[in-house]
Amino acid sequence: MPKLNQPKSLEHNAICALVNFLCDLGKQLMPIIIALAKSEAQRSSDILEHRIRFVQKYFEYNIPCFLYDPLCDRIVIEIPKMIDRIKRELRPGSSMGEYLSQVNVAVSLTEVILSSNLKKLDCDSMPKVIRHLFYNKLNALTGLEYLNLGSLSGGWKTCDMEPTVLNGIVSMKYLQYFCLNYDCTNNILLALLDSCPKLTSIDITSSKSINNDSVNILLRFKQLKCVQLYRTSISIEGYVKLLLNLPRLEDVGRYDEIGRCLEYIVDNYPDKQIFALKKFSSRFVTTRFLQILAENCPDIYYVSLFHNVLMCDLMMLVGINNLSDLRLLSCDFFADQVRNVIAVKGCNLTHLHLEHVDEIDMNALMYISQFCPDLKALTFYNCEMLPSTSMFIKKPAIPPFMNMERLTLIAQCDARHLEFLLSSCFKIKYIKIGTMVPTDDLSFERILTRNPMVHLDELSISCSAGLSIATVYKLVESCQNLSVLNELEGWELIDEMELETFRLFIETNNFDLNIASKRFQVE
Repeated sequence: MPKLNQPKSLEHNAICALVNFLCDLGKQLMPIIIALAKSEAQRSSDILEHRIRFVQKYFEYNIPCFLYDPLCDRIVIEIPKMIDRIKRELRPGSSMGEYLSQVNVAVSLTEVILSSNLKKLDCDSMPKVIRHLFYNKLNALTGLEYLNLGSLSGGWKTCDMEPTVLNGIVSMKYLQYFCLNYDCTNNILLALLDSCPKLTSIDITSSKSINNDSVNILLRFKQLKCVQLYRTSISIEGYVKLLLNLPRLEDVGRYDEIGRCLEYIVDNYPDKQIFALKKFSSRFVTTRFLQILAENCPDIYYVSLFHNVLMCDLMMLVGINNLSDLRLLSCDFFADQVRNVIAVKGCNLTHLHLEHVDEIDMNALMYISQFCPDLKALTFYNCEMLPSTSMFIKKPAIPPFMNMERLTLIAQCDARHLEFLLSSCFKIKYIKIGTMVPTDDLSFERILTRNPMVHLDELSISCSAGLSIATVYKLVESCQNLSVLNELEGWELIDEMELETFRLFIETNNFDLNIASKRFQVE
């Protein structure tokens, strides 16, 4: 049986109580603000601002600084719910002014967490209705260490948004991570250089204003370890400068010409033969590029590549000593020697992602299980998984997938593949199964008989024509740590009445199990 719902911690209860207090305060203020806004708009604005400032100072003096981040997360969840309630309770005769006044009060409540105690701000996870408030109040967040501004205006109003960002980041001397997609400019980089001496990671993906002139600014960030420049206007020349002059650079994100950059430096700069790179992601790879990775990048552990049989010999991956995370796109398991690669490097691999990889049969699965004993995460995405073939290895030398914790299977496969994978991974914690995988009650009965999956935490099966409510109860009975069971609405043999009964069963038994569907949720 799943774990029972446990009493929440005192910290969690205190945060929830604070947010409830904040929402109650908003409800009390709304009638006052609505009444004043009709005759004295400026006074209503002043009263609201004064009240918010008082609560903000009250929170800052009484809440421990380490609780500000979870408090921010909770407020970001509850305020949009409050706005939705305002919409639902809107009377037919209500004026637009009353509605806007209520929404203004609700949004203004989020200002109480604008404090130097806040360490992390992720605007990507926020609803748009409150996101712009944080954009305009960035200058109050002087203690931030992590700042993700997301896409800001999506590149449409870069010039208009630039002063807002500049005004905010000039006081963030503790900032270590900065993300601004589409709208970053050279002026923003200069402001980061002057104001954020501890910055080690910059993500300015898709910012068209970033070009080779920006490289000269980036070179002055001597602590920089990660810089994401995908879909910017920086050329090969700019990347070469970065690799030559930033000795701590570990990750440049995806760049299809990164291999050419490394090759150029190795051929023309004999003094620069060792790179600190730890990640390599490219869709244009040759045999020489892989050889350079093996010889000149001793710390590389992550490789993601698109395979072209005419240009790249995958056996060169064998020379990368620390390779533990391998992601291959568009190749054949046997014809392109993937099998031989994992035969040599499998003992190091902990993550294996195969996308559009053909010739996956039972032999291939068996080879993966035997050559990669420490594999923790395995993904098959749109691979060609062949029907049953004769087994080359009839009795495995070691237990298959004995350390695997995450399995993602989104491919057209055979039930035999699914049963082999799930029957062997006794430490599995996360399972994601796509729509093309055949699933039915009998298969899961056999799987659960061999492997009760006592460590399973999350199971998601997008669609199934053969799974019924009986399998759901068997999963609940067998999987002791199951906390998330998604997409039950996509199981065709389960009707609404059975699903409602199951919800009541969970509530009655106080199980800590979430079955809310993510199918129609929009972040």
